[in-house]
Amino acid sequence: MSTDWVVTSASVIGLGADVIAQCTFAHASRRTNQSIAFGVLCGLIVTIGVLWETTTLTLEAAPAWLMVLLTYAALSFGFWAFLNLNLTSLRIRIIREMLHMEGGISRDDLMRRYSPEEFLRRRLERLEHSSKQLTRLESGRWGLRSRTLLSVAQIMGVARVIVMPPPRDE
Repeated sequence: MSTDWVVTSASVIGLGADVIAQCTFAHASRRTNQSIAFGVLCGLIVTIGVLWETTTLTLEAAPAWLMVLLTYAALSFGFWAFLNLNLTSLRIRIIREMLHMEGGISRDDLMRRYSPEEFLRRRLERLEHSSKQLTRLESGRWGLRSRTLLSVAQIMGVARVIVMPPPRDE
């Protein structure tokens, strides 16, 4: 296999490592957020390792290295978005419920299960207990326990604006 093909496919090889590492860690630990970060890090290490073994980091090779690393970042972001879609999509959950119920499910049953109040209650419960992001304050109000989720949301907001700028007002 020529060096050019290895360098060209380094980001795809890294994505493969990302997927394998994330799936393995997620199944072993049942920690979704940590498994995603672990997978991205493993994939990055593999991508750099493939580049390191096939090319020397010189001023002449730097643009190729940068392009491969940016390609890996884009691929791993796409995988992350895919995972989050699968983990948080209400539509997928409703469809799964419909598939498991013989004769379907009535609109009234869906509205009861997914009323705005029930939806909010479940999300708050999950944030409070599972992810340890929210805490219930003494006054009956909610507060942030950790700023991690807020930081991630802000970073993703910036990334979305960079990738897809908001439409201009004309």
